[in-house]
Amino acid sequence: MISIRVPTREVDLDTYRRRVFETIRRYRLVEIRDVIYVAVSGGKDSCAALALLKEYIEEYRIDAEVRAFHINLGFRTSAKIEEAVRTLAEALGVGIHVVYARDYLDIEAAARATGRPICSVCGAVKRYLMNKVPRELGATKVATGHHAYDFLTYYIKNLVGRNHLWNFKILPRVEGGGLLVTKIRPLIFARPEENEEYCRRRGLPVSAVCCEYGLCGAAHAEVYEMLAAARRRDPDFDLKLIGGVVDFNMKFGRAEVEQLHKCKICGEPASGEICAVCKLRAAVAKSLAKDSQSLREAGRRLYA
Repeated sequence: MISIRVPTREVDLDTYRRRVFETIRRYRLVEIRDVIYVAVSGGKDSCAALALLKEYIEEYRIDAEVRAFHINLGFRTSAKIEEAVRTLAEALGVGIHVVYARDYLDIEAAARATGRPICSVCGAVKRYLMNKVPRELGATKVATGHHAYDFLTYYIKNLVGRNHLWNFKILPRVEGGGLLVTKIRPLIFARPEENEEYCRRRGLPVSAVCCEYGLCGAAHAEVYEMLAAARRRDPDFDLKLIGGVVDFNMKFGRAEVEQLHKCKICGEPASGEICAVCKLRAAVAKSLAKDSQSLREAGRRLYA
């Protein structure tokens, strides 16, 4: 697992909690009769998102429901991570739905078949399932535990790559429509160390097991170091920066929902005629057929 250092500074949980609650209130992340599925990976950030959304609903007595949603990725460590997520849901008294990625696609086989990095394939599958399954379960919104540093990493990466339009997606709430479920990010103005300390003090059962590939944090390291250096001069530079990004997007970003097609194979949203997951399935099927043909030819040569 990638280790990323953040500035050591005492966490004020009261300030943190007020900031998260203000984000939920200001951007209408929770509304009456909402059914919100929180994508819980087992890590500190998604655990904090689930617990804080539940706290907010209970404190303000909102007629809404929050549930946990977990994707078992089918890796060697996935069973232990799933166990931790189930323990968390039980501790918080929320419902949980677990979906198994291998029922849709073998991520490791798809990475081998396409030559794509496994994190790239995994991301495509998670995005697919995080929209499809909660929608079919009746979700009005899907919440994730992405925090300020996740979004700032994404922002800087897109600036460098000149993918400027992608940065307009950095918002606390991204409206859905059609087959797309509205996405909410209650921790967009939270720091990772705040999420970790919140979970620790509340005694939440965060998974001690990580994905064995451990590459997901690699892209964050340089941005974290940049932010750490800036915070030595201005301790709140990181929050000011993400606040500025969100303010800009709220004022100048495109409000309309991205126009998508329906995948010709599975019917899910797609940027083209066929969605990313169906393309990956086709690549796996082609690879298996090629392997099968090679085995048959080897068998014929052996017994010739």
